[in-house]
Amino acid sequence: MNATAPKPAKEFTWYNWDKISSFNGTYNFLVGMRGVGKTYGWQKKVIRAAIRKGEQFMYVRRYKDELKISKETFFDAVGVEFPDWDFRVYGPIAQMAPAKTRHDKKRPWKTIGHFQALSTIQSIKSVAFPLVTNIGFDEFILEKGMTHYLPNEARALNQLYSTVARTRENVKVFLMANAVSITNPYFLEYDIKLSEDTEFIVKADGFIVVHFIKSKEFSAEMYETKFGKFIAGTEYGDFAVGNEFSDNHSNLLNIKGASARYTYTLETGHGKFSVWIDWLTGKYYIQEKLPGQQMVFTLLTEKMDEGKILLTYSDKLMQTLRTAFRNGNTYFDTAKSRNAFIEIFKR
Repeated sequence: MNATAPKPAKEFTWYNWDKISSFNGTYNFLVGMRGVGKTYGWQKKVIRAAIRKGEQFMYVRRYKDELKISKETFFDAVGVEFPDWDFRVYGPIAQMAPAKTRHDKKRPWKTIGHFQALSTIQSIKSVAFPLVTNIGFDEFILEKGMTHYLPNEARALNQLYSTVARTRENVKVFLMANAVSITNPYFLEYDIKLSEDTEFIVKADGFIVVHFIKSKEFSAEMYETKFGKFIAGTEYGDFAVGNEFSDNHSNLLNIKGASARYTYTLETGHGKFSVWIDWLTGKYYIQEKLPGQQMVFTLLTEKMDEGKILLTYSDKLMQTLRTAFRNGNTYFDTAKSRNAFIEIFKR
């Protein structure tokens, strides 16, 4: 009796790197559904550059424990794409050697990449990376329940870029993540917002390019799988396959009315926000837009200077604002401002 032949693996519509590469940005943010091929495509891209041009890459994760796990399997899947080469991870370095030299007593292993934790950037500030032209930061947006962001994380990435690039203009950074939260250090630092009109956003004179990936073909193909059908309609399915941010909703969003009066500006780790109160209704309105003349309270000791008043989270003003929020009497102009204050009120 003949055994039934296994069905061939399903072909998916993977992420196409041509479009974002055409923008020639320096900081490139790719935010898309899980499994669309962001990391895999980046790996193929940098390995090809190593083979053809002798260029090197740097693969970045936030913490050493994340890096340790991911680097050990870095070549497991993508290595089959290059049958003429063997790859290995040698400490913090990625190397390759021609497959035809497998039986040589001394194989000509060549360094093609480096593995680096963003949290330990200070340890490499004096190290030169003249051949590195591509930096890939994987999972730059944290998922719920995971560890925390680094203090001043956007600045840490700038330090990493400066250490690698020095004065060179040919170094590109690709930050890759799933659509988890629009409230993350990078979107806040660079004022990156979702757009209904386009998948691509260009900022800072082309230095920053953002791609909010919307692959209808990939999503449709994934939802036809057994697992896709299982998670369809769930919050996990929305972000993993539908590329929907869980914190990009309209709850507590409302534009202030004409009777609301400006009261003060609050400076936080997520930016400055103006606070308005409608004394007729007792409602608070927190806005990203700032008035011309302001009274500024700051929660950041390092930002304290003349003209500002330093606040602590236990001060009466913060207690009153937190109470209004908990009672459902606070509204926001954007999801960014709402999510920023939710982080503040968690303390």
